[in-house]
Amino acid sequence: MKFVHSLNQALERLLKNHDEVVLYGEDLRDPYGGAFKVTKGLSTTYPGRVLSTPISEAAIIGMAGGMAIGGLRPIVEIMFGDFIMLGADQLLNHLLKYEWMYNNKVEVPVTIRASMGGRRGYGPTHSQSLEPILASLPGIKIVSPTYFHNPGKLLEYTVLNEFGVKVFCEYKMNYPRELVNQRNGQDGISVKYTDGNYPTVSISNSEFDEPEILIISHGGNAILIEELLLDLLLEYELSVQANFPSLIKPCNFSELFQGIDNAKMVILIEESPKSYGWSSEIVSYMAEAGVADGKKIVRIGAEETPIPSSTLLEKKVLPSIDKIIFVIKKEGLI
Repeated sequence: MKFVHSLNQALERLLKNHDEVVLYGEDLRDPYGGAFKVTKGLSTTYPGRVLSTPISEAAIIGMAGGMAIGGLRPIVEIMFGDFIMLGADQLLNHLLKYEWMYNNKVEVPVTIRASMGGRRGYGPTHSQSLEPILASLPGIKIVSPTYFHNPGKLLEYTVLNEFGVKVFCEYKMNYPRELVNQRNGQDGISVKYTDGNYPTVSISNSEFDEPEILIISHGGNAILIEELLLDLLLEYELSVQANFPSLIKPCNFSELFQGIDNAKMVILIEESPKSYGWSSEIVSYMAEAGVADGKKIVRIGAEETPIPSSTLLEKKVLPSIDKIIFVIKKEGLI
């Protein structure tokens, strides 16, 4: 099953089984079915609960707060995650404040679905990964599945069992990918999961046998990192493990560091700029908790520049296999 189909089927189940669920955003209704076709077919089956809205992210997010206070569970789609900033006032100063302002007498179970990430040549305002900006907001939850996760299952749990405001990040490059699990992965790549509603998935090119390098990342970066693990195995016989949490705010730090004991290097990879980023928070925790004493820590993120429309230039701005191998060589591990 493809990533996009898993999400579509989850939305269909939510609409079918839960009358309080409503789904809306820009161009969601058929025949278009959303910019990335996640909502394809849903408005035909549920015409009064799958709505296309005017082009106003401020209205889309603000209206969700009123719906939620009124007893609904709105799922809103922000066509490109970049546009979530157009509703920043409604998100920061309204939705995220209501439960605290009214002493928990109101609930605001809002799920904001947002496509994130680059690598499709969409340019500087349609390719960003804004998780660090969003993660700085008190009370928000952020989910960022890879194609090793079950995104539909994560979406259902997020909508039905988590109160407050949640941002569900959907990386554009994940949409067409076939989901991978312990039974259908590539030769040379082992996969395992932690328990819980938001599992961390780990992949290894050495069957999790004392990795020399531990990589921590999330979301669409798994595509790049899986290829990297195969390259490092075939070209350098280097043992590497990568951990991908599905819930990145708040983060279950204990699950992030599986495999760290024998690792000589920890590499943190994000598609947003690394300065003041998600990886910065993890490194801060590592320093405070003494998790990586004596180990080399490297952070790799996007360059401090807008993301170009040219795919050739975009590759130079975003993390790449060449950049990762360069830092590994620099430390003398290959």
